Amino acid sequence: MKKPFDAVAWMRERRTQIDEEDKGLTWEEKRRKTREVVENDPLWQNLRTRFIEPTPASAGAIGEDQGDYPNKERD
Repeated sequence: MKKPFDAVAWMRERRTQIDEEDKGLTWEEKRRKTREVVENDPLWQNLRTRFIEPTPASAGAIGEDQGDYPNKERD
């Protein structure tokens, strides 16, 4: 059965396009470009001031698996 939309294939293709567009840019330039794209996006404009109070389950999940990653405060 053929899928009407293959999200994984689409994302891989889009990443390739973005890499081609950003060829030659520094990390800082890529960061700035991405930020400008997001800040000008109408969906982001609607969501940027939306705050959701953390629940005990979501607040606890944030720090559970950080043992594998360097922590500036801990190291």
